Amino acid sequence: MKRLFLAITLMLTLSLANSQNNYWNTYTTSNSDIGGNTILALTCDAKNNLWVGTNLGLCRLSGRTWTDYAMFNEKLDKQYVNCLTVDPNGILWIGTDDYGVIRFDGSRWTDYASETKRLSMKYVRDIAINADGDPWIGVTLSGLVDGKGTKWKKYTAAESGLLSDFILCLQYDRKGDLWIGTNDGLCTLSPSGKWTSYTTLNSKLPTNIVPCMAIDKAGNHWIGTTGGLCRFDGHEWQVFTPKNSGLPGLQVNTIAIDAAGAIWVGTDKGVAVFDGKQDWQKFSAKKDQLPSNMVQRMVIDRKGNKWFGTDFAGLTRYAAYGIRGRVTDTRKQPVSDMVITCGNSTATTDAQGYYYIEIPVGATNITLTPTLDYGSIEPAEIIISNPVGFLFNQDFTYSNIITSNDNSGEKVSIIPNLAEGYITIQLDSPEAEVTFLKPDGTTVRTIPAYKNNAKITIAKMPRGLYNLRIKTAKGEKTLKFNLK
Repeated sequence: MKRLFLAITLMLTLSLANSQNNYWNTYTTSNSDIGGNTILALTCDAKNNLWVGTNLGLCRLSGRTWTDYAMFNEKLDKQYVNCLTVDPNGILWIGTDDYGVIRFDGSRWTDYASETKRLSMKYVRDIAINADGDPWIGVTLSGLVDGKGTKWKKYTAAESGLLSDFILCLQYDRKGDLWIGTNDGLCTLSPSGKWTSYTTLNSKLPTNIVPCMAIDKAGNHWIGTTGGLCRFDGHEWQVFTPKNSGLPGLQVNTIAIDAAGAIWVGTDKGVAVFDGKQDWQKFSAKKDQLPSNMVQRMVIDRKGNKWFGTDFAGLTRYAAYGIRGRVTDTRKQPVSDMVITCGNSTATTDAQGYYYIEIPVGATNITLTPTLDYGSIEPAEIIISNPVGFLFNQDFTYSNIITSNDNSGEKVSIIPNLAEGYITIQLDSPEAEVTFLKPDGTTVRTIPAYKNNAKITIAKMPRGLYNLRIKTAKGEKTLKFNLK
């Protein structure tokens, strides 16, 4: 009965969570056939299958079906799978704790037991594939291994320009240079064999521990350290920390870049997405459906879903794109409390004028429409066709000037200064009769000889909707006005 009660409680909890937000799904050993709850490696293949390395082996999610690959290879049974890489030929390279590198082409398994033993390749941390299809292998405590041919070559700090034998991550750039993150700094190895090193002594790296890297479309290197996030363009460094940016935590564990160019960062205190300039959006276990703030691995699949691997709390899929923008007035001041509508979703701008809306991955022809009580806004709406990633800078400019130029021939603009307790009206004519009417036509107030641009005190008038009837020598017109 106790188990039945717990199962029912779990189902109700999951149902409630899904009803609140259908974009988040978490897979654990208690609600799926995933191999383990500590996620050590993630990658996607050409068919959009998700390969997951855990502390208990290798598994694959294809559609809704999980497959545990320990049943096909006993060396993967309860084995730490630390890294996964799919090469251009679709071959999966697997880095393990006890068995070094294992290669899987979809039907045949190849391990390199002799090379693993000869080169002491236990605790494989990362694998990068060069342009020739050869693996380069980063080994914790044992250096860097060139996996070309049948006899592999090892590089150590004692015998090469490698900064440390404690390898944390590997990344090839478009020039063919291999970037190597270690426990003692960052170094590169060019195809010609030239070594270059970056440490806290000769660069702006905030710490020498470099767990992750990514390269954007412009060729900028995004470098995760235990002291923050770095951007390096080959010449200049920029460092982001929680103090000078929206980065949630100092320890950067994983980085991914989506199809729109947004930078996704997994830290020890949650996830953030960054436009690369100044705008951030954060996700945490407290306000979102992340099961844990300790996000160790991340991958973005071919459909645009984000997958977050955590320590002890399983794997989470975020099946949405975010849209973030800002509403400012003509003086570049933030406009708060404005409602932005997108289909069935709405968002309200905060004190700084920012709004955030989520849309499902695969959505098309999205329209963002601000809701106005009065005034005008540019653009009147934003239409986004076939979004491919997180979208920043979907901005609007609001004007509280209400302008009318209808069949009377008189151009009239109402300029509300509600905080100061007055409004002014701009006319073509020097004088007008101004009447405030309720929506039912009842007259509230009349100014028989209003002078162009004079102040009209509204501090003591009842709040609500009004129609302003303006009579000039050119004719008569009526404007709607909301006195908040």
